[in-house]
Amino acid sequence: MKKIYALSFAASALLTPIFASAATTAELKLIGTIIPAACAPNFVGGSTIDYGNIPAGTLNVAEQTMLPEKHTKLSVTCDAPVKFALSASDERSATVVSTLATIDGYTASAKYGLGTAENGAKIGAYSLQIDNETSGTGSTFRVTSSDGGNTWVRFGGGLSSDGAKLIGFTNGQNNAPAAHKSVTMDMRIVAAIDKAENLPVTDEINIDGLATIEVVYL
Repeated sequence: MKKIYALSFAASALLTPIFASAATTAELKLIGTIIPAACAPNFVGGSTIDYGNIPAGTLNVAEQTMLPEKHTKLSVTCDAPVKFALSASDERSATVVSTLATIDGYTASAKYGLGTAENGAKIGAYSLQIDNETSGTGSTFRVTSSDGGNTWVRFGGGLSSDGAKLIGFTNGQNNAPAAHKSVTMDMRIVAAIDKAENLPVTDEINIDGLATIEVVYL
């Protein structure tokens, strides 16, 4: 009897009209993603500053030694005109000798570390300064903000090493950052080595400074 009931159910299922389960609607789905304009920073003049071999005998024993001033060029290129700012931070901040003189008037917050010798001695310090900025959308001038972009002031171009300050670029008429598709600027690097008496100059010492420049969208 169980087999008969099973066969009977199967037969009734086959007799169901085929159109009873057919869909009566069709859906058209539209998808996509709206993405913001992206900006890419690039060191046109090279991202590695190489001082070559520095003979230990040329270092001042009881005073700091200034290294030759170096320059590179930083360019920021965007997909479309967009308001952006730059932020600089020191990846070797624990190694900075903040008492060394770099660019005149620069305080400890604008000095970066050069790494450490094998015995842990801090090698020195350097500072970064931007200048001669140009924009693909017209004249511009650098401005900085220390309150997250609420207020902006013009400044001399020194880059803070703690990432706390933003650097924006105006339309050349006021202090508010403007939208740009590209901005290019010169970057000056001034470095100093600590006094030789603080360093293990009988061993090879490798300079190891590393700064990060980040694009922040406004």
